[in-house]
Amino acid sequence: MIPQFQQYKGSFPYKTDAKCRVNVVPAWRPVPGEALNIMPSISEGVKVLKVLTNEAFEYRVQRIKDHATSPKEESQLKTKLVRMLREVGVNDQGKMLIPKDLAEYAGIGADSEVMLSAGDSHFEIWNRTSFEEIFGLSAVPEEEDTLAIF
Repeated sequence: MIPQFQQYKGSFPYKTDAKCRVNVVPAWRPVPGEALNIMPSISEGVKVLKVLTNEAFEYRVQRIKDHATSPKEESQLKTKLVRMLREVGVNDQGKMLIPKDLAEYAGIGADSEVMLSAGDSHFEIWNRTSFEEIFGLSAVPEEEDTLAIF
């Protein structure tokens, strides 16, 4: 059974503040008191930050357990995952602090233009210039829409 995750839709421009905090889309915020997990990742060949709920993290752990070919591989993959994750909170104003080293990894600084973009079971934080270079603001070209869903 596939768990139901927080549903993310769309991409939204934001700006980090002087402390490198970013507003989280209101519909994407966790319930009060619940933390999110943030980690470095690569999407479309670009360094980004991936943000996961606790349910999405647990789902990844279960996938590791289900697909690892040995206890050693399972342990190595789970260790790699938890090493990359940082727990972050969203304050009462809906802002999430991006850890400095992770912000630098993704090319994000204080007072930077960023994009929050929906993923399957997570959302991503992109440097806005990188996002627009990859995706722009146009529709998916017809020849790339093999399933006729865009």
